[in-house]
Amino acid sequence: MKLNPNILVTVLFFLTFLIHFSLWKFVFHLDEIIIVKFYLFLSVMFMMMITLVILINRTVPQFLGLSVIGLILLKFGLMYLIRKKLNFEMIPGYKFHFILPYFVLTTLLTYYAITLINHDKKQ
Repeated sequence: MKLNPNILVTVLFFLTFLIHFSLWKFVFHLDEIIIVKFYLFLSVMFMMMITLVILINRTVPQFLGLSVIGLILLKFGLMYLIRKKLNFEMIPGYKFHFILPYFVLTTLLTYYAITLINHDKKQ
């Protein structure tokens, strides 16, 4: 049984949020409003990136791999800018809370792009 990549990426994204939120709230005892704002920004940005990957795949599929690298760079720049708005420096161990969701979502974006590339090669 092969799982749909859309469902897999969505489930893994929400699983990441639940694990990180529970660690944030119950282990570190930090304010949950910051993490909710952070993941709201992450989810909007992630859906924007997935939409751009789909659009690029439909228009110029030969440049999908290169465009994913550019999108990851754009995502890093946006994450760097938003950390100032969320006052991440006030949180102990903020680098852990900043980098871990970034890498998980970058991995999910890369996985989704790879499945699109492999799907195009099969057809």
